[in-house]
Amino acid sequence: MENSEYGLELLHGRNEGMMNFTDGSKMDGRVVCALVAFYNKTELYYRKFRLKESSTVFMAEVFAIQQTVQYARVNGLGEVNIISFSRLALIALCAVEEARDIINNIKEDI
Repeated sequence: MENSEYGLELLHGRNEGMMNFTDGSKMDGRVVCALVAFYNKTELYYRKFRLKESSTVFMAEVFAIQQTVQYARVNGLGEVNIISFSRLALIALCAVEEARDIINNIKEDI
C-alpha cells in the first residue's frame, strides 16, 4: 500500500471519490500493466495483466486505461478519475483523428 499512498500524495489532495491509477512497463522481456481503483483512499480493486512480449510499453499503458474504463462501465461507477503518467497515451486519447482501434474504442467508451 505504500506505493499506492505515494501515488495519491502526488495529486496534492485530489484524492476524493473514484481514483483509478494505471501503469504499464517492460522489463526483462515481460510487458505488464496494472490498474488499481480507490474510493476515498480505500483500495477497491487491483488487477495486473501480462501482454505479449512483442507489445510496447505504450500498448501496455493504453491497455491498462482501456481495462480501467471497462471496469468503471461494468460496475456502473459513473464519473471516475483515471490517473495515467503516460503522456503518449493521453495525447493519443485527445487526438481528433486516430488510426489505432484500441484508442478509438476507449474514446467511444468514455
